[in-house]
Amino acid sequence: MLLKKLSIALVVSLSFCFSTFHVYAAELLLGGDSIGIDLSYDGILITGTYDIEIEGKSYNPSSNGFCEGDLITHVNGQKVETIGELMKEIEKRISVSQKIMLTFKHDQQTKTQELYLQNKDNQFSTGLYVIDGISGIGTMTYYNPSTHHFAALGHMMSDPSLSIDLEDVKGAIYQSKVTSIVKSQSRKPGEKIAEISHIKIGDVQQNNQYGLYGQYDQAKMSGHTVIETADIDEIKTGKAYFYTVLNGNKVEKCEINITHLKKQSTKDVKGITFEVTDQNVIEKCNGIVQGMSGSPIVQDGKLIGCVTHVDMNDTHKGYGLYINWMLENDK
Repeated sequence: MLLKKLSIALVVSLSFCFSTFHVYAAELLLGGDSIGIDLSYDGILITGTYDIEIEGKSYNPSSNGFCEGDLITHVNGQKVETIGELMKEIEKRISVSQKIMLTFKHDQQTKTQELYLQNKDNQFSTGLYVIDGISGIGTMTYYNPSTHHFAALGHMMSDPSLSIDLEDVKGAIYQSKVTSIVKSQSRKPGEKIAEISHIKIGDVQQNNQYGLYGQYDQAKMSGHTVIETADIDEIKTGKAYFYTVLNGNKVEKCEINITHLKKQSTKDVKGITFEVTDQNVIEKCNGIVQGMSGSPIVQDGKLIGCVTHVDMNDTHKGYGLYINWMLENDK
């Protein structure tokens, strides 16, 4: 489940083949916990633009080089990381009638452009919609006691309403409690509804297409099972289990049937195809729901990967990421 931080119009008032690759077996702590995730962009993300009036004429910032996905990093050379800081710096320039120059990242290039403002009733409109982060819930895949690293989700955390992905984020993970579940329907995945606590358990260091990675607080970890990982060529079709929270904080063991294993010698997504056979999951969720991403998959007592995607045509079916590719990020 993704809880998008409020996207606002920025208005200032004066006063975001199997055998070719092997990973030695690692001993990890099995996850399955529900976690709250709070990510902040390394700047302020432009999510869109709107028309304003400049000197009696209609103007849109998109005509001056500002686009969805641009990341604002500085105002007149002063670094900004939050919407509050951005507004404060703009107000400061307005008060002394100074030009406002925004520095932003666009397609991996750094640009600086003047920001024009609409002045009406002592309010200044920028023509920009912006956010500075996203929040949501997911599932922890594992904790690595040898590095104090964690891995979760198995895919990038992003805002589905935006057409761009950003790896340039920082943030934290928190303990989370599942309060209810909205069941999946055909072509409409359900979701876990959860409360995110104030108890921080780790810091996010990577957000990429293979998941969320970072450093966890060892002092807050207890009661997790030690498990060995399986290499790709050890995995087979047939019975397996994923571990996830369906209610409260209790991690439950959920039966699945692995129907297909994609041959992968380099990192890629959707290597494991499976169907849910656990009647409890079918009754409560009607298959895979949002918030299960990262749920560890175990076969023959070994960790083989994690749940990542639901099949939109049949929510009883889903996909998983091989644990090998998650361990590559742990390096």
